Amino acid sequence: MRLVGCLLLLSGFALVLAALVMLPGFVERLSFTGAGFAVELLGLALLTLGYKSAQTGANAGGPR
Repeated sequence: MRLVGCLLLLSGFALVLAALVMLPGFVERLSFTGAGFAVELLGLALLTLGYKSAQTGANAGGPR
């Protein structure tokens, strides 16, 4: 899940850069930039969930 989160962060960033470089109109740039930020937020959420699950999994054993 953490790998997928990292890949979504990178693909969202690439989508934003590609939209700013290749699209001529403001509305098109704005819509693709919004979609790129949404993909980045999804990747950040998955990365956070993966981190939290790793932390609770490490603490599930309790003290020894």
